[in-house]
Amino acid sequence: MCGLFGVYDPQDLDKSRARKARDILQHRGPDQSGEWIHDGLYMGQRRLSIIDLSDAGRQPMVTEDKNVAITVNGEIYNFKALRTELEKAGYTFFSQSDSEVALYGYQHWGLEGLAKRIEGMYIVIIFDAEKQKLFAIRDRVGIKPLYYFHDGHRFAWASELKALTSWLGKEEPSVDESAIFDFLTYRFIPAPKSLYRGIYKLPAASLMRFSLTESTISVQPYWSLSVEERDESHTDLRKELVSLLEQNVEDQLISDVPLGFLLSGGIDSSIVTYMGAKEASQPLTFYVDFTGSGRTEAPYAKEVATLTNSHHRSFTFLNIEMENLAEKMANWFDEPFGDTSCVPTYLISEFARRHVTVVLSGDGGDELFGGYPWYADYKLIHDLQNSKVFSNLPMFPIPSWLPHKRLIELLQIKDPIAMYARLRKSLPEKKLILWSKKLGIPGDYDALWAYRAHFNQKLSPRKAAQVMDFHTYLPDDILTKVDRVSMAVGLECRPPLLSTKIVEFAFGLPEEFIYKNNLLKGGLKYSLEGLLPGSILYRKKQGFSVPDFGWKSNLRSQYGSIQEALLQQTLGYE
Repeated sequence: MCGLFGVYDPQDLDKSRARKARDILQHRGPDQSGEWIHDGLYMGQRRLSIIDLSDAGRQPMVTEDKNVAITVNGEIYNFKALRTELEKAGYTFFSQSDSEVALYGYQHWGLEGLAKRIEGMYIVIIFDAEKQKLFAIRDRVGIKPLYYFHDGHRFAWASELKALTSWLGKEEPSVDESAIFDFLTYRFIPAPKSLYRGIYKLPAASLMRFSLTESTISVQPYWSLSVEERDESHTDLRKELVSLLEQNVEDQLISDVPLGFLLSGGIDSSIVTYMGAKEASQPLTFYVDFTGSGRTEAPYAKEVATLTNSHHRSFTFLNIEMENLAEKMANWFDEPFGDTSCVPTYLISEFARRHVTVVLSGDGGDELFGGYPWYADYKLIHDLQNSKVFSNLPMFPIPSWLPHKRLIELLQIKDPIAMYARLRKSLPEKKLILWSKKLGIPGDYDALWAYRAHFNQKLSPRKAAQVMDFHTYLPDDILTKVDRVSMAVGLECRPPLLSTKIVEFAFGLPEEFIYKNNLLKGGLKYSLEGLLPGSILYRKKQGFSVPDFGWKSNLRSQYGSIQEALLQQTLGYE
């Protein structure tokens, strides 16, 4: 795991400026720094040592003939199997690093061949001197981030936005008002946009090519999500799912530094811990709680820790200084971000980092196995809209006193994508219209472009919602949150449920299995019976949130919504 920064400036490469931008990412890589410079090209890295702690694992790595250089952020879990293939093909290795496997893998299989073979969470940057091209590969789900800038002759890239804005200095690009409007719609800024014009996010499962001679960029996907349903019995699906979970958790236990598990007591973190405990003797598990929350998952986390013979560590926060954390949040994300669960995620990451360098988490389980309550809500509203009673429901102003006001409001929205966005708590249409005028957004701007790009009307409502979330909410909210707050404290967080094999299997499951017995995560719960107790499998989902302590209600009363509060406090929009 590390922080990457690089720049190609054929006219005036400022090395000290580039090093400063690289070192802004020191929190992502506190152990080592490295650089490689070649004819106007600077490739820099800050390293968090996880595999091969020796200097042999230092990056950038360069081939003996100096023709190919590489930097990698993240982990390639199948690197040992790929290394064996390459050794049989005649390649000699000088380290135990997965990055060296990617280096020779590019030489042997080419860019697309490498992209299709590597499994993990990663950004891979490759420079090919002979072809005079730079390449980037982002993992299939979007676990690891990459931002890039291009102004026609200079090209720069970084793991976080702050490194690019630091490098640009006084040249910092202008704010993209449409990205702010997108934030009000989604509560995050969807890829490929960033807060600034001229700076972009590389989408998940993408290859980027930059030609040094022509100064051109192209971005193409190398993998796409299939939703073709499998035709197998529920018994066979259950066996295969358990086997996949077991194998992929085991694959992600590889580490040369201490490793643990984030354990909330929910299904996802519990099954990751359970499967990991089969291979790790007395694993370390971590849990945080908050006084005044009115609810706790501590007994469930303790139950799983006992079941797995874990060395369980928990911590209870008596209070949280939100003013200090709000300032940190702005620094973590560099652009508006509306998911307040980043606060407890940061706190548990900070707590775990006192003991380990790597943790496994249960992220992704809700998107893959149908765990979010809004999937059921989306289906309900869709079914009601298509019933005889509500199919011709006219539009009318809804009095504030009317019972079930929100349901009636949603029933009036005929566009399934607009209805889903409102269900997911985008600002109401009236507020969006006001903000569009403030920001100067054209009247024909399609604020739902990110959902629309991934909406499949041939799918059932629940499956369609899962697919939209997989391509938007998961990479641009959940995984962004986890990456920023864990790396803020130098902690590598791995989500084994998001391995390619599990993702492809999950989206091939028939809907009647996913929601077996008409339950959220019904198929997953059915599959885990006998492994985890019913008190874990069939309890009500709570989610990972921090108690109000008055700060959320204060923001809402002062500004109207969390989104508007963040915009006004961080960017000065009123």
